[in-house]
Amino acid sequence: MTFVGDIVFSFVALTILFWFFEKANALAFRSYIMWGSLLGLVLYLRLLSRFSVRGFFGIYGILTYFARLIQKGIKIPIRGLFMLMRPPYAMLRWFSLLVYRITEVILFEPIMGLKKRMKALLNHLLPPKTNG
Repeated sequence: MTFVGDIVFSFVALTILFWFFEKANALAFRSYIMWGSLLGLVLYLRLLSRFSVRGFFGIYGILTYFARLIQKGIKIPIRGLFMLMRPPYAMLRWFSLLVYRITEVILFEPIMGLKKRMKALLNHLLPPKTNG
């Protein structure tokens, strides 16, 4: 895959070079320009490609190592904060459940009995129904 990537990059670079040489030489192409570009491609593929790929992988490894160090450095305070916040969170959960149950007892029972009381009040206020 590295070789294929190098070839694709080289053809793109050669196209760009072609365009620049066309602009710089006023459409007077010389064979040494094309041979020099091809020689540069061959030299790059034979000599520098391996070293540049190794260099890029080395830089990537170093950046990955530092990214992991930073990630671990950030995780430690966050875990400590989680440990510190666990007891207050547990107390708040318990308190909110307690308030919910108390509210349920205080409000839910009267609201459910409201329908029966309204029906009884309407039956008491309205005159009885007659067929006639």
